[in-house]
Parts: sequence; C-alpha cells; structure tokens
Amino acid sequence: MNKPDKPSIEEKKLRAYVEVNRSYTLYEKGEDVELHFSPEFPEAMSHLPDGEPVTHIMTGKLIEGRIYFFRFTTKSSFGETYSDLEGSDDPIMEWLNYV
Repeated sequence: MNKPDKPSIEEKKLRAYVEVNRSYTLYEKGEDVELHFSPEFPEAMSHLPDGEPVTHIMTGKLIEGRIYFFRFTTKSSFGETYSDLEGSDDPIMEWLNYV
C-alpha cells in the first residue's frame, strides 16, 4: 500500500504515549485507528466551551507500522467540527513531533 502524505507517527511510539497519558485512548478496528483525547491540563480547562469537556478525535490508518492521520474532529457543547488534514506537515498535527 502507498504511504499517504499525511501526518504520521510510529505505532509503537504512539502506543507508549497513550499508555502513560490517561486522557488519550486508542481505538482500532483492523487497520482503521481513532485516537481520542480530552484536554485535562489547567491551561485548557479555562478555554472549554460552557465549561463542558471537549473531545478531539484523530482518525487514521495503520500502514506498515505507522499510523497516518487524515482527519481531526472536535466534539463539544457547540457541536462537531472537523478538518481534513493536508500534507504530512499539517500544523494541526504539530504536537506529534513531541511524542
């Protein structure tokens, strides 16, 4: 399978990160992957809409040991919004560089 030009991370590296960060959960069905997380750090809490939790969902595929993400979805009290990710250096996914 061709490797897409999308933000990606090594599967093992992401699994290790999720294991020690309780606000992240990895869901898998075959090669389809969803990473769910809710900001729980103090700086984020003051920016939550209506004081309600926000859930971010990163949707991707596992290809040859890497997870490639193609969509970033946010669910909040305002509803649901999403962004299709463009290119491997999409700024939405900059945080992957720090995992």
